[in-house]
Amino acid sequence: MDYPIWFNGAWKPANEVHVSVKDIGFLRGYGIFDFFRIIDGNPVFLADHLARFERSAAKMGLNLPYSAEALSACIHELAAMSKDACLGVKMVLTGGESMNGYVPAEPANLWILPGLFQFTDPEKGMRLLSKEFVREMADIKSLNYAFGIRHIPEMKQAGADDLLYFTSQHGVSESTRSNLFYVKNGVIYTPDAHILEGITRMKVLEIARTHYPVFVQRCDLEDFMQADEVFTTGSTKRVVPILAIDGQMIGSGERGPVAKRLYDELVKSEK
Repeated sequence: MDYPIWFNGAWKPANEVHVSVKDIGFLRGYGIFDFFRIIDGNPVFLADHLARFERSAAKMGLNLPYSAEALSACIHELAAMSKDACLGVKMVLTGGESMNGYVPAEPANLWILPGLFQFTDPEKGMRLLSKEFVREMADIKSLNYAFGIRHIPEMKQAGADDLLYFTSQHGVSESTRSNLFYVKNGVIYTPDAHILEGITRMKVLEIARTHYPVFVQRCDLEDFMQADEVFTTGSTKRVVPILAIDGQMIGSGERGPVAKRLYDELVKSEK
C-alpha cells in the first residue's frame, strides 16, 4: 500500500508533498524527529514518543504547533488505514521557511512519514567500530547525524554495522541511533550521560530490573570489550546483540541469554 504523508495539518498523496529549498531544516539541519512503529494497527508506546517529541522541540527552541492529543489522533487515523503488519513512522519538525537561510520562521513545518518497516534480525547481531565523539544536545533527536554518516565508508571497510561513541572524559555514550548495554557476571550496565534516553531503552530497563541487578552509570570502552554480552536497543532494533567491537569478539560471539530474554519480554510488552 502507498501511504500518504501528513504535512502541516492534512494527509496528502506522497507525490504532492515536498520540502522547500528555503526550509531551515534542509538548509541548516535545524529540526528534530522521532520514530516509532505501528504493529497490527497499534501505535507502539505512542504516548512516550510524543512526550519525547515535545521535550525535543522545547529544548531545540521549536514551536510545535500541534498538541500531543492532536498528533495522537492523527497517528490513530494512520493506524486505522494501515494494511500492513508493521509500519515505521517518522515525525519531522523543522524551523520553517527562513527568509535569510539562518533565522527560523513561523510557522514551523511538520511532516509525518509512514512506510513499510522490517526489524534488524535479533539473532544475526551487529558489529561496532568505536569512535571518539560525544553528540551535542545528545538528549534530543536532532536532525544532525553528520558525524556518523561521514564515517560510513570507514565503518564498512572495517566490517562494522554501526559506530560506538566514547571519549576518555565521559566513557561510552551510545551508538549512532541506539542505546548500549553490557552484561558482566549476570549484572546489566548502561551509560548514564551524553545519551538519547531511548523509549526502547526505558522499556528494557523496566523489564531488566525485574530479573537482574541493573546499574546506570559511567561505562568505559574496556568494560564493553571485556563484557559477557553487549546489546543495543532502539525502535528499529528492539534488542540486538553486539557480536564484536573493533574486530574483537564479545563473549561467545553469539547472542547471549540476557539479550534473548529481554527481547522476548519486550515483544510481549508491545501487545
